[in-house]
Amino acid sequence: MKPEFLKHLDAKCVLTLTGESKKAALEEIISFATTRCTLDDAQLRELIWKREKMMTTGVGGGLALPHIRVAGFPTPVIVIGLCRTPITDYKSMDDVPIQMIVFIAADERDQEAYLKLLGSVSASLKDRSIIGKIMENMNDPEAVLKLLGNE
Repeated sequence: MKPEFLKHLDAKCVLTLTGESKKAALEEIISFATTRCTLDDAQLRELIWKREKMMTTGVGGGLALPHIRVAGFPTPVIVIGLCRTPITDYKSMDDVPIQMIVFIAADERDQEAYLKLLGSVSASLKDRSIIGKIMENMNDPEAVLKLLGNE
């Protein structure tokens, strides 16, 4: 069965990030995400950094899952950022540099759907070897989506 989060993702949402710091990488994601949602970059930036101040979204194994809930968000926005240079200042839970950032923004009123999205991403990437396969295909968004759909 196709992972839940893939329903909200297309090849345009798979980005190769050139930023070499947490701030630069998240700025690239913010710039793209604002083209897919009703928030401007200032609003999105504020929400992402507010979430990061609560606790790092670097979950380990080279993966970061920045996620926010927003009032009145019409449809979830998911962006996958593949880091050309691993991000060493992300402060992940295991101190492993971040290679892949999966950003999720969804409506705050539907917590069940939000948790399903987070769970779907986590389940798809629980085998950390998939991140290595994805990174090998970072310049081919269609291949990345196919890998995610097969895991």
